[in-house]
Amino acid sequence: MKRWALFALLALAACKPQQQAQLPDYSQQPEAPAKGDTTISTIGSDPANLVPLLAGEVVGAEIAGNIYQSLVTYDANLNLIPQLAEKWEFSDGGKTLTFTLKPNLTFSDGSPLTSADCLASLQAITNPKTRTPHAGDYLLVTKAETPDAHTFRVHYAEPLVTTLSTWAGFAIMPKKVIDQTPDFNQTTLREKPMGSGSYKLSQWKHGQYLYLTANPSSTEAPYISNLFYRILPDDSAEWLELKAGNLDLAGLSPLAFSRLTDAPWFTRQYQKIHYLGNGYTFLGFNLKNPKFQNKLVRQALSYAVDREGLINAVFFGQAQPMAGVFKPGTWAYNPHLKPYPFDPAKARELLKQAGYTPDAKGTLRNARGEALDFTVTTNQNNEQRMKAVQVLQKCFADIGVRMTIRAQEWSTFVTNTIRNRDFEAVMLGWSLSAEPDPYDIWHSSKTAPAEFNMISYNNPEADRLMVAARKEFDQTKRQQLLWQFQAILADEQPYLFLYAPEVLMAVQKRIVGVAPAPAGIGYNSWQWYVPKPWQLRNNMQP
Repeated sequence: MKRWALFALLALAACKPQQQAQLPDYSQQPEAPAKGDTTISTIGSDPANLVPLLAGEVVGAEIAGNIYQSLVTYDANLNLIPQLAEKWEFSDGGKTLTFTLKPNLTFSDGSPLTSADCLASLQAITNPKTRTPHAGDYLLVTKAETPDAHTFRVHYAEPLVTTLSTWAGFAIMPKKVIDQTPDFNQTTLREKPMGSGSYKLSQWKHGQYLYLTANPSSTEAPYISNLFYRILPDDSAEWLELKAGNLDLAGLSPLAFSRLTDAPWFTRQYQKIHYLGNGYTFLGFNLKNPKFQNKLVRQALSYAVDREGLINAVFFGQAQPMAGVFKPGTWAYNPHLKPYPFDPAKARELLKQAGYTPDAKGTLRNARGEALDFTVTTNQNNEQRMKAVQVLQKCFADIGVRMTIRAQEWSTFVTNTIRNRDFEAVMLGWSLSAEPDPYDIWHSSKTAPAEFNMISYNNPEADRLMVAARKEFDQTKRQQLLWQFQAILADEQPYLFLYAPEVLMAVQKRIVGVAPAPAGIGYNSWQWYVPKPWQLRNNMQP
């Protein structure tokens, strides 16, 4: 029997914690960093692909983040620091940016990584035929050149405050592989990635797991030898696997985090980590649908939502109500805006102003007799989101609005529903970048099928403010522009901004170096290690 098959059978057994008596004493001072061991974590579904700038979802980005590197990256406090670049320099009044690569860079197969690979990656993403929502920032490059193998230079028509940050997260891929396929949408890198990052993909068994092994030639060569991502779409199954000792890192449901983690089996093995994440959840309206073109209707639906009640019921208080598009507490977030209060009477009044009155059964109808009802589509493998959308359904029903829920598997949701704009409303979440630049999500030019303005939002003043903010290098002035932009969204409610969930995690105590920071916990994952006496999975293979 293969080791993975045996492992799976054990996982489906009685789910008693494995080998509890043999666990090390984690209260001792950990020993010096050591190489070795395997960590097991979970993801909710198969990645759509493993090319970061083709994938528009978190799962693919998480895996690919271990495989690829960028010219620059962020440190714990969200400061830009070198990664593949040794240094960078602006010239020509900020319109030219020159990167000097570190010496002796290689991809995971040992082939050299040069400026030619940087140029090929840029050309692949900016090719008009490439279906990506991320091309906008790179299409601003008017000219790119490679004076030598270690120099990559890009020119812009005008200086932008966002220029350098756009190269954080821009995966450098091998030119030799890019050139193999004329259509980059079909590149073999989608399922056979090759990067210079801490790990390389060893195996991917769709629907079951991905197995990554260390890349010793990386500039960020890791201590932990292998990363094993198990695909578990169900929170309950994940909890049972955690209890069985079969996971090293796992997300916790709000219920588990709040009420089930005081048990001795948990406190002996795991530490709890929580912090406000870099994302938020929203209900977005297809603004091409006549039902949602009157902002009074959207405002009314926002007043109908009991955000505090939703957060307490679904998240046991482990989330924050949202009023805008940036992370609360950051400099770009407008502190003068508050989430819409729960006011059903106000909601009914606004709907009356919009021309909707209740019929004999309490259903709201306009003068033409059309009912105010709609379908919201969301992804079925997100337990908290499914609970939250049911709370919204009840809130809307209380003011006479019927909302039907359509749940879809993630890849179908993204490919068929989002890209084809085949929805009346969607419930989704955004994972925010460190740079507060709302352009790709909200600008009226970003509505193509593969782009992020899926609701077709179009406001000329909002467009002006976003463009002006990109050109403003004075942070105080830029802040005012972004605050004005948020005020427009707060008034128009093209989204119902709902909640920002906290990241809730269980991390095996044997893993040393995991610590929350403004950048989250993954910024230094290549520096995590397991001391030799605490290593449990050195011989594990999928």
